[in-house]
Amino acid sequence: MNTLKIEIVSDVVCPWCVIGFKNLVSSMEELKREMDFTISWLPYELHPEIPENGYDKELYMQQKFGRGDNRKPFFDEIVKLGKDLDFDFNFSKSQRLPNTFLAHRLLWFAESKNKQTELSEALFIAYFSDGEDVGSKEVLIKIGVSVGMPESELRSFLNSDSGGQEVADQELSFIDRSIGAVPTYIINDQYIIQGGQQPETFTAFLRKILIKELEKQNA
Repeated sequence: MNTLKIEIVSDVVCPWCVIGFKNLVSSMEELKREMDFTISWLPYELHPEIPENGYDKELYMQQKFGRGDNRKPFFDEIVKLGKDLDFDFNFSKSQRLPNTFLAHRLLWFAESKNKQTELSEALFIAYFSDGEDVGSKEVLIKIGVSVGMPESELRSFLNSDSGGQEVADQELSFIDRSIGAVPTYIINDQYIIQGGQQPETFTAFLRKILIKELEKQNA
């Protein structure tokens, strides 16, 4: 079976990253008899300016987008899309907008434990559904434990500087590649799909990419 490598450039606080991933999973399920997939997650910070201890979310939204009633249609649309995908977006639960660099470091670490996708999904639920502070070290340890990572390893890792430079380098590499939005999907290191696409859009693109890769192999 032919395999496509999919790298997902994503941020923990990006609702379209949740929607896009849910739709990608549906597409992969449809294509499972035609091809295999390997999935990995790469870091992108939507709000790199947020302090390490976070920032008042409502104040940030007012400063960036204006009054709450101006934002309501957008959030209502996201909530509806989430319900269609069996995902609960509860935007009123979280009070602070987190700095996500620590979460990205943990995702980098989780790749070596084959836990990246499980952790990504758990982080999405923790932030969007449960309103947890995913910038908090203790919260991240709890989430890591919930997907089967040992607490002692999590604590030791998060108390170190390990992975920090690697994550920063990955983030800078996207500037070089002119990737300025998430979600972005990099297939086999060269093909790019962006946005929270519908399952049928993913399916069509992935089939085209597989055909192109097979043509290259047979050339």
